[in-house]
Amino acid sequence: MESKLWKSTRTIVIIFVVLVLINIAVFAVKYISVSENPFDTGTNKYINLTVSQGESFYSVLDNLKQENILKSPFLTKVYFKLNSFKGGIKPGYYEIPSNTSLGKFIEILENGDIASYKVTIPEGYDINQIADKLAQMGIVSKEAFLTAVKNYPLPSYIKPNPERRYNLEGFLYPDTYNIPKTADANQIISMMLNRFQEVMLQVQKETGVNVPEADYEKYVTVASMIEKEARTDQDRELVSSVIYNRIAKGMKLQIDATVLYALGKHQDIVYYKDLKIPSPYNTYYVTGLPIGPIASPGIESLIAAVKPAKTDYLYYILTANGSHYFTNNYQDFENKKAELIGK
Repeated sequence: MESKLWKSTRTIVIIFVVLVLINIAVFAVKYISVSENPFDTGTNKYINLTVSQGESFYSVLDNLKQENILKSPFLTKVYFKLNSFKGGIKPGYYEIPSNTSLGKFIEILENGDIASYKVTIPEGYDINQIADKLAQMGIVSKEAFLTAVKNYPLPSYIKPNPERRYNLEGFLYPDTYNIPKTADANQIISMMLNRFQEVMLQVQKETGVNVPEADYEKYVTVASMIEKEARTDQDRELVSSVIYNRIAKGMKLQIDATVLYALGKHQDIVYYKDLKIPSPYNTYYVTGLPIGPIASPGIESLIAAVKPAKTDYLYYILTANGSHYFTNNYQDFENKKAELIGK
């Protein structure tokens, strides 16, 4: 006869095995459920997802976890561990149905089945930076974009000038675009130019100033310098007033951002030798406006260029809080500079 101890032990083992099997069954049910229906988007029928160049599956999953879209981040990662995949995902803007399974989700990201690329071009980017951004997103190569920029038929409001780095500089409006997967470089340029024209109509509406197309280049050039110089929205119209006041007095603009554009590279410090670079973009070298825009300005800088503040300011200097100190007196400007450097 079996001892009571043996019976008790066997009962415990059986209960333990049953519990383990129940837990395995529960886990399997949850695992299958998550693999088939992993997302919780509420009333949204799609997951809007932007994948950057070089981003991994696990980075995408972490982003979805932070947005509380994954029903079970743990089981989702278990699925990825247990199921092999190619390992590479393609950058772009995805609109994925919320009822997509994990297997299909992986397939979509691996194959790059995107509706469009969602890309944001920040204010103050120049054409080389725009080309870098598009290449990073896997939309079009930098070389293809720059070639298209150089060969693109110019709109009537841009006069061709062989001395400019790019005739389209400043006119590719900085904004967030949903670029169709099939779009080429010329179509992207067209989208950005169309947006620029829309914004110029908005600028005229907001300022109450009629801007003929013949003056677009002047205002975009001024706005591009404002974009690079002003650190706060309040400073834009004041920087604009300094530019126009100095031009009216025949003074050189002496704007460091134009020196950096002339150099064709970014550096934290503009050296005295840099100020002498013989470039039509360098406003320490030429009097008046540079030969063309040095970046793509946003609407606030365009508004400031079209409608500057009415001041007698001729000088400004960046202060510690990110705004500028403005004055009409050179000695006051020098004193302020010495004060700031002293700090």
